[in-house]
Order: sequence, then structure tokens, then C-alpha cells
Amino acid sequence: MTLHRSDDDWVKGIAGDGVVTIGDPRLKALTAEIDAAHAGDLLETLVARLRDLNGAGLAAPQIGASVRAAVIEVRKTDVFPDRPETGLIQVLNPVVIERSDEMVLDWEGCFSVPGYLGVVPRAESPTVRYTDGTGETVTREFTGYVARVIQHEIDHLDGFVYLDRMPDMASLTTTQNYLDHHRPVSA
Repeated sequence: MTLHRSDDDWVKGIAGDGVVTIGDPRLKALTAEIDAAHAGDLLETLVARLRDLNGAGLAAPQIGASVRAAVIEVRKTDVFPDRPETGLIQVLNPVVIERSDEMVLDWEGCFSVPGYLGVVPRAESPTVRYTDGTGETVTREFTGYVARVIQHEIDHLDGFVYLDRMPDMASLTTTQNYLDHHRPVSA
């Protein structure tokens, strides 16, 4: 299988240019709120980097900005060809206001932890209040894969990476081992 360049780099454990990786204290810092009127350039940068990296989500701390901003755009990739797609979601100052009691265990990876995946429990359906890129306040219940992504990105804004949420570090595996041994087989 030939992988998209950024997918191939991620499988090999190569972080994208300018991506802050584990061990950098900026990933553990709490972030400050940001006014939508001043977030345009940052959101444009996040969207461009996310698309260049071929990812599902990217938070401001991952590019060195300690503010509460993230973008999500789930697309099919070479590594994850079966995931559902979403449109672009720009998230400023998100707050989880409710979480379902149902938890879902699934694999997660991260540009800030390149080359690895692990099994992480997440609420099946969180409800999040945030400001979108136009300055509108949105309250939305997320479900499915995008529910996992929004919780992952909010964790970055609160100083956590997915490794902090793993109940069993024994599930940690390289991306290549995931592809070879753990990835669900398409029908």
C-alpha cells in the first residue's frame, strides 16, 4: 500500500513540521480563552496545518499557541479509510457541559505522539458549548467518531494528551503494528 506523504511520516513516527510533541511543557499548560474577533489568523493556520497533515483534528497547543482553539475535519485517509467524514468544525473556548454515561473504547493517535496509538475510553456522546469561527455560540451533542475527536482536542486545551487517558498502557503500540495486527479489516 502506498501512503499519502503525511500518513507515511506519521506511521514512521515523524512529527509534522512545527508540531509540538510530547515532552514539550506547552502540551501540559492550561490554555487561555481567545476572542473570536482575534482568532481568524490562528484558525486559518490550524486548518491549513490539519489539511497538510491529513488529520482529523488539531489544537492550538500542538502548534505552540496556548489558547483555547481547535479545528476538526474528519476525512478518510490511507491509514483510516473507513472513518466517517465531517465538514470543518472550528472550536473556540469549548466546555463539555454534559457527557453520556456510556463509554466507548477505541484506538487514538496524535500528531504530538507520532508513531504510536493506544486504546482510550471516551464518552459516547458529549455535549459541548463553544464559539465557532464566526463568533456564534454553539451547543452541540457530538456522536460517533467526531465525539472522540472533540474530546481528544479539548484534552489538548486542558493540558492532557491521550496517553494520560489510557487505562492500560499495555495497549500502546506503534502505528505500523496497529496497521499490521490491530486495524479492523474492511468488508
